[in-house]
Amino acid sequence: MSAQSPLPRLFGPYVLTHQFGDDRLGSLYRAGTASGPSLAPFVLIRTFGGPAIDRDALFPVMETAAEYLEEVRGPAVAKGAVLGIVDDVPFAGIEYVPGRTLDRLFRYDGAETLAFPIEHALLMGEKLLVALEAAKPFERKLGAPHGFLVPAFVTVSNDGDVRVFGTGLGAGLLPSLRVPEFQASFAPYVAPEVAATGKPSVAGDIYSAAAILFEGLVGRPPAPGAGAEALRGAVLGVNGSPIPDDISRLLARGLARDPSQREQDVVSYRKSLGKLLYGGPYAPSTFNLAFFMHQKFEKSIEAERREMSEEEHIDVRPLREAEERRDKGLRAAPKAPPREVTVPSFGVSAPAPAPAGPGKGGVPIPVLAGIGVAVLIGVGVVLMRGREKPAPPPPPPVTAPVATPTPAPPPTPVIVGKEDPAFQQALQAKLAEEMKKVQDQIAREQAAAAKKKADDQAKLEEVARKTREAEEAARLARERADTEEATRLAREAEAARQREEAARKAAEAAIPKTKEGDLVDVSQVDRQPQATKIVKPEVSAMARQRRVGGTVLLHVLVDENGKPAQVDVLRDTNPRVGLAETSRDAVAQWQWQPAQKDGKRVKTWIVVPIPFAIK
Repeated sequence: MSAQSPLPRLFGPYVLTHQFGDDRLGSLYRAGTASGPSLAPFVLIRTFGGPAIDRDALFPVMETAAEYLEEVRGPAVAKGAVLGIVDDVPFAGIEYVPGRTLDRLFRYDGAETLAFPIEHALLMGEKLLVALEAAKPFERKLGAPHGFLVPAFVTVSNDGDVRVFGTGLGAGLLPSLRVPEFQASFAPYVAPEVAATGKPSVAGDIYSAAAILFEGLVGRPPAPGAGAEALRGAVLGVNGSPIPDDISRLLARGLARDPSQREQDVVSYRKSLGKLLYGGPYAPSTFNLAFFMHQKFEKSIEAERREMSEEEHIDVRPLREAEERRDKGLRAAPKAPPREVTVPSFGVSAPAPAPAGPGKGGVPIPVLAGIGVAVLIGVGVVLMRGREKPAPPPPPPVTAPVATPTPAPPPTPVIVGKEDPAFQQALQAKLAEEMKKVQDQIAREQAAAAKKKADDQAKLEEVARKTREAEEAARLARERADTEEATRLAREAEAARQREEAARKAAEAAIPKTKEGDLVDVSQVDRQPQATKIVKPEVSAMARQRRVGGTVLLHVLVDENGKPAQVDVLRDTNPRVGLAETSRDAVAQWQWQPAQKDGKRVKTWIVVPIPFAIK
């Protein structure tokens, strides 16, 4: 596949509609699915076509990783993960959610770097660790939950949702660090011992998560292999103040150069970060991160919405016709005599093919049949190698009436993908194996159900026997009791019941009833205030002149009509440059759906964070 081919174009079962850019890994695309009348749903395609990619290392790792994709699920794991190979180009795909990959966020305007407010950076760091927890199956098979956790494999949606993909590909991508250009792009996020050995580890993934958190706070990645020494003199990128001590200590545990001194457990490290995130003076939330994203990329978000609406209705038929014409041209082209070559992907010998046709980068279709093709099934992926079928020898030349030699007929087409008989046979065998497992499981469940039914029946019979004995004992006791004792017991029971009823009514009467407009603590309301009108605050001239940003915290009393009855400043920026005043003036114009308690509209105090990011 040529990176210079115009868009849209076919890419296996997808149509590439928009290219976000190239990097040392390859290219990043938005793509639609070409199976229906509309290109929706869209996917994010990350190709691995960069010159530094070691395919001999990557292909077998992709095969192994594909077996575990179905087992990895979680709130911070990208949905719809697929792995495959199209036109000899390996790729990873996920469900497309409008937003940006983290590497594009960090360098969203060319050479400019982007630092996040503390609460946003910590929230993203926590999501990375949650994703590593969910990827435990890869740790057992491949030595690490992820293996190559870099910003290019992290997405941040416009709604503030952080997701991780590329899980399990570390052992296939780490060999590329031998290339200097690749090393310059990705070495800052790779632990020193992982870069030296090429072997992923849990401690290495923790180092990568800490390095990304460091860049989110400071606005630049740590120097390659610097470890915790990168913290010396580092300051927050949003305002130039020193990194808070508690956060600095957390980063030092993740960035230690010596792996024996580094945090070894993802869950423990995530809990430590969570204590800072939710027990400190920060206000983390997906809503606040979404607010930040919309402030930063408001115009591009609207432009992307229009682009996707147009791309959804792209007509795929001309693309398919062009592909068919190109394939016919390839089959009609004269072919050189076959020679033996070694295909680097899987070390398979195959006849050398004719040169690739126009618009078709990489290796042509006959060689793809020799080295293997990825077949995508459902949400999961099965990577299977196609079987090599040598092309038939060309027939002897035939002398035409015009004395022009007839070109050799095209070789018998090799069937690959899901139409391959070998694949169908393997699929049937797999289905039979799965059916046997299901039948065995059903038999075990039926046996367990029969045993449970017998046990339950025995228990019921035992309970019935004890009930009969208790009833008989009660009957004998009643016969032995005289009428006077029975009457006395009945009077005492009635008196006790009356006292209990009186106490209950008194307790109910003592509970105060909520009235309209009462002031109720926000933790006690049945429904918290919901903002219905938001006015963005102006950036003061002094803040813009001195390039001061940060988050202003306001304490707002929302009355029973949803209006801000009182607005107080809880925390201003440092230094104070008038952002608190503009924030208070803006929030004074907000409106809310008022809080409710016992069905009544009530007053309550809430905290409203107003983030500022000054370019």
